[in-house]
Amino acid sequence: MIQINRRILSLLGIALFALIVYIIAWSTLFTVSKVVVTGAQQSAMQNFSGIILGEKLARVEPRAVARKLQEQLWIEGVEVSRNWINGTVTLDITPRKPIGIFSGRFIDKSGTIFDIPGGSSKSLPVVEANSTVSGLSAIELFTQLPENFRSKIETIKAKNQDSFELVLDEGPRKLLLLWGTNSDLNLKIKVYEALIALKENSKIVTVDVSAPHAPIVK
Repeated sequence: MIQINRRILSLLGIALFALIVYIIAWSTLFTVSKVVVTGAQQSAMQNFSGIILGEKLARVEPRAVARKLQEQLWIEGVEVSRNWINGTVTLDITPRKPIGIFSGRFIDKSGTIFDIPGGSSKSLPVVEANSTVSGLSAIELFTQLPENFRSKIETIKAKNQDSFELVLDEGPRKLLLLWGTNSDLNLKIKVYEALIALKENSKIVTVDVSAPHAPIVK
């Protein structure tokens, strides 16, 4: 009798398990009813993810979806979650934060070069360098400069990690500023501004403050 009861319980357990699997994987219950995207454009991310409304929630594998989305280089991180009660799949996107323009594309603090769909390069410095390492050094210099001076910079050229040149927009003219190393920032700015304010320097095109105590104008 006890053996029969155990067999019945075992069969019931198998049947219950099979029912649960069917409900989750095959029935019309637990399907994707909605995709919610945060941190990025809704329709584009849904398309990139490959998630289809009406498909089984059980077939939406969060880690696989996250890996697929991160093939888009402008995406730094993704968190994917499923709500089994209302059928909502949430894609929480963390975009990379561009800090400059390098070789016509965005670059972030890690040195990753990427494009942003519809992204704007406004207010970002254009960096010319022969490597991402030198490019990041140039951007580090840019971020350390005061805003009123930084707003004049059109291009930062990194000859190497310790030698920089700046192209500045001074209204009616463009000036090449030979900056040198990333040191004595405030002194170099003070010397530069004093030099371009002099009437006799109204037609100069180059200012060298790499040695701020002995500047050169041309």
